[in-house]
Amino acid sequence: MSKIIDHAAKMAMLVTTALILSACAGPWESVPDTLSTPRWSISPPKGWMHLSMPGSQMLSKDGPYLAYIFIQARPLARGFRYTKQKLRSDMLPHEAAQLIADNIRFDPAIRQFQLLDSCPATVGGREGFRLAYCYRDSNDVTIKTIYYGTIFQGHLINLRYTATQRHYFDKEIRAFADVFESLTLIG
Repeated sequence: MSKIIDHAAKMAMLVTTALILSACAGPWESVPDTLSTPRWSISPPKGWMHLSMPGSQMLSKDGPYLAYIFIQARPLARGFRYTKQKLRSDMLPHEAAQLIADNIRFDPAIRQFQLLDSCPATVGGREGFRLAYCYRDSNDVTIKTIYYGTIFQGHLINLRYTATQRHYFDKEIRAFADVFESLTLIG
């Protein structure tokens, strides 16, 4: 029992730290019917909260450490943090997927990375890819992610769902599927 309490305290501290660090991006707010930028639009799940950040949105219902949906328009010219590689507009979807999986694999906060699936996908009506992977975080919690991406107008548009595998992943996967199905690319 004390291990559960200790883990819950660590999660609360991580979430608090994340909220403090993201304070400059703005507070968590109730989701509107539609979230959009000049490049994409989605219909977020009712009852969730969102955090607006430059170039991205994070959505969560029970807290970002437990489960979140993240959507981003990432400039192709920006190199990836751990591999320093860059995407190109002429890359095939499977090449972009491999570059992203490599960057995730080299993230020192991700332990025991397992790529569960890498396949083609239609993302917002465009050719793209789908990655599924899991890993253990620094608290030894197994985290699972579904990551969709497509190259569009000089950006990687990526939409991903990340949650603790034990309980939250299956609990909120339908909400993520609905958000993914609502994705519209603009321009």
